[in-house]
Amino acid sequence: MTATSALALLGVLPGNALAASGSYVYVTPSGQAVQGQDPPSDTCVPLTGGAVKFANDTTDTAFLYASGSCSGQWGELVGTGGSWDAPTGAQALAVRFGSAPA
Repeated sequence: MTATSALALLGVLPGNALAASGSYVYVTPSGQAVQGQDPPSDTCVPLTGGAVKFANDTTDTAFLYASGSCSGQWGELVGTGGSWDAPTGAQALAVRFGSAPA
């Protein structure tokens, strides 16, 4: 059996992005709840409308950012099964599941 066929049997092909299993929910400043499912790992995901609350029910840790590009110094860590409420006047604009950028 070749390495490629072994990976295919596992359902993983080279080049495919890994994904976190489960869902996450965030609440925008206007009070709208938005749910995401099985987000990609190690990819910056914009939080459309921004988030003032965030619940992480995925298999990966979530890193929240005040920038839409997951860059900058500000960030909050939301572990699996955890939630986050923004301090007054703050909001998250993007999330990265799995690990923070290098």
